[in-house]
Order: sequence, then structure tokens, then C-alpha cells
Amino acid sequence: MKRKVLSMLMAVVMVAGILTGCGGSDAASTTTDTEETTEAAEGGDTAAAKSDIKVAYLAKNIVDAFAVTMNTEAGNILDGMVEEGLISEWQLFDANTDVTLQVSSLEDAINSGFNFVILQPCEGSGSDPVVTRCNELNIPIVVINSYTDSTMEKASGYAGSYDVQAGEIMGNYIKESIPDGGLFVHMMGVVGNTAQVDRGAGIANTLTEEDGWTNGGDYAAEWLAEKAVGFATDAVTTYGDELKAIVCDNDDMSSAVQAYCNSVNREDIVCIGVDGTQGPLTMVKEGTLGATILQDGAGQVDYAIDTIARAIMTGKTDGVEMFKTDIPFILVTQDNVDEYLK
Repeated sequence: MKRKVLSMLMAVVMVAGILTGCGGSDAASTTTDTEETTEAAEGGDTAAAKSDIKVAYLAKNIVDAFAVTMNTEAGNILDGMVEEGLISEWQLFDANTDVTLQVSSLEDAINSGFNFVILQPCEGSGSDPVVTRCNELNIPIVVINSYTDSTMEKASGYAGSYDVQAGEIMGNYIKESIPDGGLFVHMMGVVGNTAQVDRGAGIANTLTEEDGWTNGGDYAAEWLAEKAVGFATDAVTTYGDELKAIVCDNDDMSSAVQAYCNSVNREDIVCIGVDGTQGPLTMVKEGTLGATILQDGAGQVDYAIDTIARAIMTGKTDGVEMFKTDIPFILVTQDNVDEYLK
């Protein structure tokens, strides 16, 4: 019976817009709706099964290994919420890492009656109209993994990790691996994405001139393995034995770049990236990649959806942490890879 009542309360709260930043409604009508909903829930399964919540999941893309991990986890949770009657339906909208498509997908979702948005931004500024539009229309939106310009002011919630930490962990690993310093290059994600910006800041904090490191270039590889390998080929050709390390904003790039370096007898070049997906973890296990930085994408999704669900069910955000930015990154080497390799 409790599950039935909560299912209906979620629908009522969504329609009423009680979430912080999502607008208000007449108190008397809300109370009446809640009473009627509780009575309906006690009256039978048909009434209890109804929900007005339609979730639009605006994914960054459906091809990156890490994005696939997050999309899969989100799909599993949302499928379960449909089965339980907590939401009526959900749909994934693929932005193909294109901010224009991501913004237009929101309008498609709104026109189709979706009234709850989960956003994995393509880029900090370019994806921000999604957040501001939801705020204007009193549509709850929770942002995951990376944030937009106004996420902390206008979104209903956020769950992610502190990406500066990821950059610093990568930089410190390189410093420990090559104590004498040297020249490194940096393969960036999509320029302007907050993960790219913050990881770059962490790298700059650690691989400093004072510690004997020189940055040979920041390459706009856009998270893509093939672009990163192309840039790495140029760097190896240009710098030769001076090149000591290639630090990458994600593991699609780091694993491909390390494989390239190994193929041209440059196993001495230290490559590292972020995500800790199964391919790079396998390479760490085999010894063909020294390390990776595990990012708990599933944990980010779990926290985000669960937090918003709890806020909706209680009808308030008081006492419910809506913004979480400290889901930790973990350095994975051969010493601990078995803990994370499926």
C-alpha cells in the first residue's frame, strides 16, 4: 500500500511543481489533490498505477564507452520505475555530442509531453539553454556527470565528480612514474565541456615547470580515439625521445594512444586517462597500459535519480541533498585492478 501511495504522490508533486526552483502552485488545490490521490490509491490498483511523470533522458551520446555505461545504468533504473508505476514512461534522446541537437531535443521532448528531464551535457555553455529552458517552464531537471553554466543556480539537482581531482591524480601518477620530469602532451575532450576544463586545470596544477615538466601542446581530440591517435602520431614524430607522457581526458583516447605507442616501440611513453571502462581495465590487467582513473558513472546516475525521486516522493527538498559533487575518482593500477574488472 505504501508503494502505491508514493507512486501517486510522485505524480501529484510533479504536476504541482513542488521541487525547489520548479515553481509553486495553490496550496489548497495541492492539498485537495493529495487527499484525493491517497483515497484513489487505497481504492484499487487501477488508480494507483497512474502517473503523470514522463522522463526525458538527454544523453550526450550513445557511442562513448563511458556514456554507454551511464546510459545503461539510467535505463535500468528508469525501466524499474516504470514497472513500479513511479513514472509513466521515459525516452533517451541522443545528442550525438552536438549541443544544437541536444537543445532541440529538449523542445521535442517538451512537445511530446515529457515533464522531467535528466541531462548529461555535451558542453558547459552550449548545453546550458536546456537548463534555463526547464527553469523557465518549471520543469524539474537533474544534471549528471558534467555541469552547465547555470546548473548550480537553476537545475533541480546535480550529481557528478570533482574533475580537477581527476586531472591531479593523472598528473601525480605521471610524476611518480617519471620523477625526472620531461615533456608531455594533453589530449582534450570537447573544448568547453566542464570535465575537459576541470581536468585540464588539474593537469596544470601538477605537471608544472617547477617540477620539471613542459607542456608540448593541448590537442582538441574531442574524446575521440582516432583523433587522439592522429595527434599522438604527430607528437611522437615532432618530439621523438623528448616526449615522456601523453595525458588524456578520457580512456577511449588513452587506451588507443597507448596501443599506438606500444606498436611503434614507444612503450616508455606513459599514457593515462579517465573513466576506467572495461577495455582500459583489461589493458591494465595485461600490463599494456599502466593505469586508469576510475570514474563512477553508475554511482553518479544512481545518486541523481534516487535523490530526485526521494525529493518528489516527500514533496520537499528540505533535508534532501540535491547537489553532490564529490563522488570520488580512483587510481587503478595492476595492484587493485581485479577489484574493478568485471
